[in-house]
Amino acid sequence: MENETSLVEIKNEVNKQLADPETFNTLVLTTFKGIDAQQIKTAIMEGMMRGFSFKDFLEKNIYAVPFSGKYSLVTSIDYARKVGMRSGIVGKLAPEYEEKDGKIISCTVTVKRKVNEYVGEYTARVFFVEYYKAGKNGYPSLWDSKPHTMIAKVAEMHALRMACPEELSQNYVEEEMQYTIKAKPEVDIIECGEKLEATKSLEEFKRVWSDLPVEAKNQLESLKNRLKEKFKPVKSKKVKIKPKTK
Repeated sequence: MENETSLVEIKNEVNKQLADPETFNTLVLTTFKGIDAQQIKTAIMEGMMRGFSFKDFLEKNIYAVPFSGKYSLVTSIDYARKVGMRSGIVGKLAPEYEEKDGKIISCTVTVKRKVNEYVGEYTARVFFVEYYKAGKNGYPSLWDSKPHTMIAKVAEMHALRMACPEELSQNYVEEEMQYTIKAKPEVDIIECGEKLEATKSLEEFKRVWSDLPVEAKNQLESLKNRLKEKFKPVKSKKVKIKPKTK
């Protein structure tokens, strides 16, 4: 992910990229299926505020899925694995399944992360019934045809978040969003970011920040740090005056 930029720069970048009809149509067919034009802009801005680049959307490292008339941003498991490797993930144990009467009850995945010379194990167990999604119109879903693969992906994502909380705490894969993201209250991240950028003093900034929901604070941490630098007092430089020579 690239460094966060200002909202004005993000808006300009999004408008510039989406002005190309070919690029826009590609995004509609791949990254934003079922999302309308205005929501596409909003979703890209939200993703870029979280540190993703426009290229990440094109490569589908992050994408949007329709949800309750709006959208939810999700990341791919491959992207999460790449972030994990950069953060010290050095291995993963094979998924362990608990089954009864031919049905999956739960799946457990353990990942290993190396910090300095220490290798820690992070284990996540998830229950199939909490994530299973049935097919529609008589057609089976992937949860019906590939149940082991689907639940293992959810368990691995849980384990990666446990091992790399700073890097992946706000990242979810599509397979788990039906429950995990649905349970979260809806927060307009862009509006929260605009409120922060509109502050004129350090006192106002602190007041606005304290009123933001926890989810917004988690996603706007980089923006907060950048704005705090803006309000730091500028140290005056001492100028040495040379004595006049006669």
